[in-house]
Amino acid sequence: MLITCKGIQKNGLHEKCPFIHDGDWEDSELMEHQNFHNSQESQNYSWLGFDTSQPIGKFSGRDGKPS
Repeated sequence: MLITCKGIQKNGLHEKCPFIHDGDWEDSELMEHQNFHNSQESQNYSWLGFDTSQPIGKFSGRDGKPS
């Protein structure tokens, strides 16, 4: 599963974060990244959390083409 960082809100502006992790929610790399952002928290800095990529669904076969 691909897990990405949503970025931060800094001085009212959204800033992207390049962090992408291919693994599970329990991985220590995620905790380390979260701790990094939490250590930066202030009145003008807010971390937006993680997000997962949405898997592409299985082909349904309903595209109207004959089999």
